[in-house]
Amino acid sequence: MDPHVGTNIDKPPSSASSFSLQLLLLPYSWLKVAAQALPAPEVISDILNGNWDHERTEFSLPPLMTLLPGEPGTGGSSTPSMVGAVKKWQKSDPQKSLDTWRRLSEANSQLEIQLNFLSKLAKEQWDAYKSVIDSCSKLRSEKWIEQASEPNKEAVIKALLGAKEAMLGIRYHMRLMGEAAGVPIKPESQTKLLDATLNLEGVLLAGVPGAGGFDAVFAVTLGDSSSNVTKTWSSLNVLALLVKEDPCGVSLESADPRTNEITSAVS
Repeated sequence: MDPHVGTNIDKPPSSASSFSLQLLLLPYSWLKVAAQALPAPEVISDILNGNWDHERTEFSLPPLMTLLPGEPGTGGSSTPSMVGAVKKWQKSDPQKSLDTWRRLSEANSQLEIQLNFLSKLAKEQWDAYKSVIDSCSKLRSEKWIEQASEPNKEAVIKALLGAKEAMLGIRYHMRLMGEAAGVPIKPESQTKLLDATLNLEGVLLAGVPGAGGFDAVFAVTLGDSSSNVTKTWSSLNVLALLVKEDPCGVSLESADPRTNEITSAVS
């Protein structure tokens, strides 16, 4: 089994078993155990009793924001071949690729900082935060700054715009990487779709998740503005996936008749 696994393998099981998070690496030992084709109870037992040496940090969207995934229906992309092309580019132009990678990492970190700051503002200045989200959900982003009628509201709006700017930087550097490597990490068709999405009222972020390509898009919306995105995507033959996160991770309900069976299977 290839130890260089991507987000399609490690992120979903980790977030499902824990909570909304930032995950640096799922232990490869888990995958080795699963690859041995052992009976399920043995696999689960080995994983639970093994060394959980991955790094994870609690992370979630700020309140009153919605993550909306979308499926463009234009066919998928081959992640392994795109990764191979990027690695080939890294070897052929190490200086340029390292600089692009560094700038991309900085943009990712800046987005995380702004979202965490918005969560902090929501806790400390809830009335101002909620007022800004409610008003900005009905406006395009270029009109948001006009809602800064007091310092607390201005802080929220500046953080919103900072998050949007960071996401635009992420898209820019991912597109540069794809062009340099000769693969469609951020294809033109997706770029047009994302730009149209960002032009809607109440849209904070829009991007292509994971390794990029044609597989999916996402938007982060404010307040009740998700319907704007859903309608626009539908007119462009993009299917909005109306799912919501459960921040609790795996849990067993005491009234679930399967509880004893599951517990005994992994004990």
